Amino acid sequence: MAVSEEVRETIAAAIDEAFKRMNGVSWLERQKAMKEDTFKNTEKILYCYNILKEHVADEEAYLAMIGKRRSGSVVRHSRNRPERPDSGQLLEDRIASYQRSRNDVERIGKALKKIEGRKGYEVIQMRYLQRKKVTEDWKQAEEVYTFEEIADILSGQQGYSDSLNEKTVRNYKNALVYEMSVLLFGSDAI
Repeated sequence: MAVSEEVRETIAAAIDEAFKRMNGVSWLERQKAMKEDTFKNTEKILYCYNILKEHVADEEAYLAMIGKRRSGSVVRHSRNRPERPDSGQLLEDRIASYQRSRNDVERIGKALKKIEGRKGYEVIQMRYLQRKKVTEDWKQAEEVYTFEEIADILSGQQGYSDSLNEKTVRNYKNALVYEMSVLLFGSDAI
């Protein structure tokens, strides 16, 4: 397939513009953005940790998900539809996915163990690993504890002051999530 000169010039101009924008962002700004991403990713991992742990607890059920297909009630047509991988390839991919998930659960568990004795660990437990039971319209639901609720619960307990406030709870959380992000992502988090 031949590409016209006009298309080549357009592509070259787009590439030049992208490089100019990249060069316009300082190394320090890129490092700061990466650090923020690792902090946010650590929080996402912590929110999903119990679900992921439950998901990999039963290897047989995890691998059995291969056979589940989408409903056949919707017909989709595609001209350039890729070939569906054979069952051997699907099983191999699913096993690799299971291994990655299991390794992630182990890494997160080790990182949690490293911070377990630290002051504020209860904040991590309550914020990310526990859920409060709530009843709405006669239905049971689970919600994340707010920082105010955590401060009220921990106030005066387990070495916390009677005047524990939301800001202090957030500081504990931020310090420990940052430490975990270093344990999980290494120097990218620094």
